[in-house]
Amino acid sequence: MLHFAKGNMLSRVSRLVVLAATVIGLAFSASSIGVAQANPERVFRGQIITSPKAFPTQAKSKRAYVRKLKKLKKTRFVENTKTQSWKIYYAAFFRRPLNDLEVTVKLYDITNGRKKMINSYEQYLNRRGERSFISDITLERQFFGVNKRILMIMETRNYVLAQARFFIIGEGEKSSGEVDFTKD
Repeated sequence: MLHFAKGNMLSRVSRLVVLAATVIGLAFSASSIGVAQANPERVFRGQIITSPKAFPTQAKSKRAYVRKLKKLKKTRFVENTKTQSWKIYYAAFFRRPLNDLEVTVKLYDITNGRKKMINSYEQYLNRRGERSFISDITLERQFFGVNKRILMIMETRNYVLAQARFFIIGEGEKSSGEVDFTKD
């Protein structure tokens, strides 16, 4: 049979109270971390999410919005054979709040492992302090080619805010296999 002194019992109760407070504190911090992680700007920080469908601009909650974005995210785009182009919707989530009204979007062909710039353009934002931006772009076959891996970078003053890699897929040109040596 164990006997405890009165002072020893008090320290045991104190330890239990401290332990309970620690567990409650951890539970609250874990729930606040969960809320912070559900924030789209934090979940997708530094990424450009690409999709063949338009992105929603609102949802019932931040967590629901993150789920919708993850569901829409695609990295392979099939060519529209009628227009010979690819329509790509994108949502960019910046690494930090933007203290500018203009960003530069750069598109590179990285199919062969090297960065070859294909196009760049300026994109204007509504106000300073933006953390994200939703838009779309149409890539035309005559400028981008077919079956390419594309790197899309959004930057301001040579600081990369967000980036994405995706493939544009289509049917390549067919050759008959015949060679005509009469043309010169």
